Amino acid sequence: MIKRELVSEIANKTRASKKQIELMMDSMLDIITEEVGSGNKVQISGFGTFYSAHRKARNGINPNTKEKIQIEGMDLPKFKPGTNFKKSVLKQK
Repeated sequence: MIKRELVSEIANKTRASKKQIELMMDSMLDIITEEVGSGNKVQISGFGTFYSAHRKARNGINPNTKEKIQIEGMDLPKFKPGTNFKKSVLKQK
């Protein structure tokens, strides 16, 4: 499912306009992105938690030249699914 399809599904269930739903979704995603980018967690009860985790610097190899390189540490976005979300996915299989 892509964003456009998700917006349509939500609009059908809520009877709100697609434009309103898209504005709300964009706002929610912007807020989550800003918070996680600032090092904060965003927890949606029953769904999951968005957070940032640090990956340590490490040694690597350039696949083209086989030369050893140093890969810098970085912060990466992560998602931990909530219990209800996991149970729902498991029931559907």
